[in-house]
Amino acid sequence: MYDVVVCGAGPAGTAAAVTAARHGARVLLLERYGFAGGMATSALVNPIAGWEFVDPHSGVTGSLIGGFFREVAERLRSVGAFGSTWSPGAFDEQYLKYLYDRMLREAGVDVMFHTWIAGVVKHGQRVEALETYSKEGRRLVLGKIFIDSTGDGDVAALAGCDFSYGRPSDGLAQAMTTKFRMANVDKAEMLRHADTLHQARALVEPYFQEARSNGSFVFPHRDRVQFYDYPRPGVLHFNMTRINELSPLSVADLTEAEMEGRRQAYAIAEWLVKSVPYFQNAWLEKVACQVGVRETRHIAGEYTVTHQDIAEGRKFPDGIMRSTYFIDIHSPKGAGFEHEQSKWQIKDSFRPPAGDYYEVPYRSILPLDAENLLVACRALSCTHEGAAAVRVMANMIALGEAAGIAGARAALKCVSPHELDGRSIRNAIGYMDDPPDYGEIWSPLRIEAS
Repeated sequence: MYDVVVCGAGPAGTAAAVTAARHGARVLLLERYGFAGGMATSALVNPIAGWEFVDPHSGVTGSLIGGFFREVAERLRSVGAFGSTWSPGAFDEQYLKYLYDRMLREAGVDVMFHTWIAGVVKHGQRVEALETYSKEGRRLVLGKIFIDSTGDGDVAALAGCDFSYGRPSDGLAQAMTTKFRMANVDKAEMLRHADTLHQARALVEPYFQEARSNGSFVFPHRDRVQFYDYPRPGVLHFNMTRINELSPLSVADLTEAEMEGRRQAYAIAEWLVKSVPYFQNAWLEKVACQVGVRETRHIAGEYTVTHQDIAEGRKFPDGIMRSTYFIDIHSPKGAGFEHEQSKWQIKDSFRPPAGDYYEVPYRSILPLDAENLLVACRALSCTHEGAAAVRVMANMIALGEAAGIAGARAALKCVSPHELDGRSIRNAIGYMDDPPDYGEIWSPLRIEAS
């Protein structure tokens, strides 16, 4: 019998497991892959977003999110694996796998990789056990408190919790994306002409638009070049594929999405090498082993985060996460974005006021239909628009840390997470009422020649 069982070792789940163990709980972490990190490591989602706060007076970038996220960022940066010239939140996902292994071991978390959740044993409103499946067959895992960090809310759904899916107008979820990386890019030459990410993209954009207009490269899935820096010489990270109108909850659709995403990745890479001087000696170094999923279930919770919460910068007495990240909607149809008024210009109604931020309350990770389950992942209680802002990885790490504190407290006190005072969880996080951190760790590391 475990005090806390965490399902899914993504950004939220790993933070939850380590934090719960540090607070005295006996913790088991279940993960379907052979490594932790979730979308950060399996889907190559990069950079980490959600932590950034720009001082409105000085223009200096700091972090709204501390705690477990700051620790991860510091440990990555100490080996040159966090931050880069054009992308302050860029990170080396291979080192992150290793770092998470170390942190889990240091905290004393029991880990079961290569393990799937096959079912939930529930009595009334209480989850009694999980049925898992692995190379050893089926096994029951007993626990006092369960944390669903599967991303899709799989445990909550198996437990019969109510949820919505996608946007209300047509039931479609945000587009999926297969991320990939190009190596041996002439970044040294690009750096001579570009001090910012916008300037770096502007070096490649004219080639893309010309190819689209003259028909030499037919690629209807995206309307612009979108890449990010990576904290290694000669490497750039691409977020340019788009898979529309397929459901990540359908095995058939996921299969099609994986194949289509790889097809698009190789099409872009081939065009770059053939047509853009900076890439003439480059190659496609890595394609994500899983398609990136932005949206699936939204579990019904005690509080539902809305568009208005984000746009108005709402705060809560039980706020456990804070961010300025905007309502980032990759259109379920077409190549564009619903949050833009023009290219790269975000509508004011899709982000908090300048110099302000929003919070997510503890109640939003408490599902209505299970008394000993917390949902700490992008399946938390949000509307389609609310989830589009909250879903990014630094935010998920913060939610996971809060869930770990709550899970440990509830288990050790033998109470439901619903009975805990959310204000006490906020206070235990330690930085929610502090000003943003403008330490050196948030300054980009200059990655020089390729």
